[in-house]
Formats: sequence, C-alpha cells, structure tokens
Amino acid sequence: MVDVKFEVVHRTHYEYDAPVSASYAQVHQLPWDVDGQICLRRSITASPLPEHQRERVDYFGNPVAFLSIDDPHDELIVTSSCLVDTTGRPTRFGPVADLSWEYFSVRNASRPDLVAVDFSLDSPLVAATPRLADMAYEAFTPGRSLAEASSELCSLVHRSFRFKPGSTDVTTTIDEVLDLGEGVCQDFAHVMIGCLRSVGVPAGYVSGYLETEPPPGRERLTGVDRTHAWVSVYLGDGNWAGIDPTNDQMAGPRYITTARGRDYSDVPPLKGVIYTDAEESKLTVEVDVVPA
Repeated sequence: MVDVKFEVVHRTHYEYDAPVSASYAQVHQLPWDVDGQICLRRSITASPLPEHQRERVDYFGNPVAFLSIDDPHDELIVTSSCLVDTTGRPTRFGPVADLSWEYFSVRNASRPDLVAVDFSLDSPLVAATPRLADMAYEAFTPGRSLAEASSELCSLVHRSFRFKPGSTDVTTTIDEVLDLGEGVCQDFAHVMIGCLRSVGVPAGYVSGYLETEPPPGRERLTGVDRTHAWVSVYLGDGNWAGIDPTNDQMAGPRYITTARGRDYSDVPPLKGVIYTDAEESKLTVEVDVVPA
C-alpha cells in the first residue's frame, strides 16, 4: 500500500475599518488521530501574537484552540498548518454495516449508547422532519443494509441538489435548501444528516479538507482549496463511516478530518468575539491541501 500524506495550510485574514481593542477566537482546525488518519504535525499561529493560547478537547472529542489577543489591531491573521497521513482512511462502510439499518436506529435499540443518542436528536441546525423522512425512506426500505441504504441516500441527495457557491450561508435552513434545490457542501451534509436522523439513524457533521485536483494539463493553483463538510454515520462502539453527498463518495484517503459535531454550529473552523467600533470588515480565507 502506498502511503498517502497531505500538508495543509489554512490562512484566515480579517481586515477592519477601525482599530480592534481585543479579539477572542476559537479554532477547529486541528486534525488528530481519528477516522483512520494519523496527524504527524500540527500548529496554529496568529498575528498579532496572542497573549494567551491554549488547546483543549471539546465535548465531542475534537481538539480545539483558543486565542486571546489584547493589543489593539486593525487586522488579524490566523494560520493553521498540519501534516496528516490518511492512508488508513476506509473506503467502505465495513462488515458491521451489512446489518439492516433498523439495527442501528435508536428507535429500535433497547439501550443505545450516549453517542448514538447525542447524534440522533435534533441539533441547532438539523431537525428530523416528515419531509426529510420521506426522502430517507426512498433509500431506507425495510431490511436493507445500513451500507446500501446510506450509499443510496447519499446518491439521492447528490442528485437532488445543485452545488452552487454563494447560494446559501450559515443561516440558511434545511427547508430553504430543499426549496432552493441548491447549496454548498454544508447544506448537502445537513440535508443527509436530517434524513438519517428522521429514521433514527445517528449521524454527525464532519468539518475538514478534501484534496482538489486541477484539470488535466493544468498546474495546481495556490490558495484555491476550501474547507469541506461531509457526513459521519455512527456504527456503534465509537466507530463511524464517512460519506460525502456533495461528491457522492466515501470519505476516503483524500479527506482530512478536523472536527465532528452534530451540525456546523458545533464545529465552525473559526469563530470569535471582537471589541471594536468598526462597522465593516474584509475576510479572506486561503486553503492549500498539497500531497506531501
């Protein structure tokens, strides 16, 4: 087996039209040993230099960094970098998912574990609805294996929506996405998660990166990659299977996990609070995912 490794650099640049007296940020851009990947190196730096910087593990098991900048500034640059070996990321669900999907549904489990409960209940941005259940039941027919049903649902979501950058934002609801018939990777993931939870199957939202390939004969450009989002289907005993409805494929060795939560609101790449009289700001995000 050939080793697969990626060097990732994620740069977030804020520019303000008035001085900021203080900034406090939470960063979910720290890969770790999860989903078959191995993090070989990682770091986060900021300019201006933070007065305080620390890491902890959040409720969902993700490493998260906190930055505190108390000096006045009119721009903020946060850069994360890592080297990740993704050779071990699975390309299929695995034997356990050959069991019927009803086996994994919390509606049928006598004593579902805490993770299953957490990821089957409604979350701030994803709620089970009859509309989503109807979509899910097109794939989740009685007795069908979890692997087959989830793969068919992934294809169904992929076919049902058009990928269109800028068509939605973080405030767009699932019902609005269903009505629009278009969205971005976050929306594809939220819709599929909502479908799974609507039939009782626990599922999570994964934030991370995906290697992008340039067109044949063209050189790779710098800074054109983006953060990506996909779905984790819970298999029990702490095991997950990653699947990507935006691209209709399993989240294999070209994917890099940075955080898993119930939906986007649990794991945004960067969020924070600033103290300023500024009325406008400019945000620039550059991501590079390069084979190492």
